[in-house]
Amino acid sequence: MRKFFFLVLFFLISSALADNDLIERWANAAGGRDKVAAIKSIYREATLEFGGYQGSLKVWHTADGKYRKEEKMGDLSSVEIFDGTKGTIQEGDGPPREMTARELELSKAKRFANANAMFFAFFPERRHGSVAIEADNTIVLKSDGGVEWRVSLDAQTALPKTMVHKEGDRTITVTFDSYETVEGIKFEKEIHRSAGGPNGAVIRFTKTLINPPIESSLFGAKP
Repeated sequence: MRKFFFLVLFFLISSALADNDLIERWANAAGGRDKVAAIKSIYREATLEFGGYQGSLKVWHTADGKYRKEEKMGDLSSVEIFDGTKGTIQEGDGPPREMTARELELSKAKRFANANAMFFAFFPERRHGSVAIEADNTIVLKSDGGVEWRVSLDAQTALPKTMVHKEGDRTITVTFDSYETVEGIKFEKEIHRSAGGPNGAVIRFTKTLINPPIESSLFGAKP
């Protein structure tokens, strides 16, 4: 019986070490935990391509989960703000409106999309949710919003190769095409976002600033 107990204990410890090793490999490939831990905010600009249309994207993220996204595509535009608890969406020249319960649930997960997943995966003390390890270098991040992100790491680089999550009945797959290094941290340079249909979005980041000054009012739009 004691032998069985020690075998189970050994298995659990080995599994935990393996889990930590995969996340540690990702952290080291991204630039190291210490450098990522020093990030308080990120500002990024990007070009968008979708269905023959061209657009632009500006996004602000904080390490504690706030974000603001300004997106333009053709004649359409939107501003999406999440302050860590509640959020608003403004479409075109219309007034901001409160997010629905479903939109709020997605926002609690989207704040850790793409490179921002580092803030969720690398620092358990900051986490509001869970992390699990599956086969084939896959890490499953589940935020307190209840949305799962399945992050598949490249076997050679240990950086994310794909991130997959559900939005209603749709499965959204983000493929990381290339990376760039900004102040010693690896960020995605080009990503492809697909919902399974014939058309997908291509996002190419053109500007990345680490720890820019950010006014708190940036996350304060009210309906």
